[in-house]
Amino acid sequence: MAFLNMFGKDKEEPTATKADDRLALVLSYQRSEIDERKLKEFRGRLIELCDDFGYDVVGHIEVIPQSRERTTIINASIPVRLKEQVKEQI
Repeated sequence: MAFLNMFGKDKEEPTATKADDRLALVLSYQRSEIDERKLKEFRGRLIELCDDFGYDVVGHIEVIPQSRERTTIINASIPVRLKEQVKEQI
């Protein structure tokens, strides 16, 4: 059987269907620095925004500020999954 697998007869599920759902966001902030309090508030608002659009955040939101010439680039990586629709019982 291993011999047949070598030629792709029994292929595995494509990685795209196994991959995690992840939203990525990149913002440019016109200041050279952003304080930790604002980043914490930003993370909280991202969770609210995901909820509003029907996503559950399923892991840690990673927010990485990078300063460049009087601006800060904020990269956010958000692991999510679609919320399951709950059917109302009549």
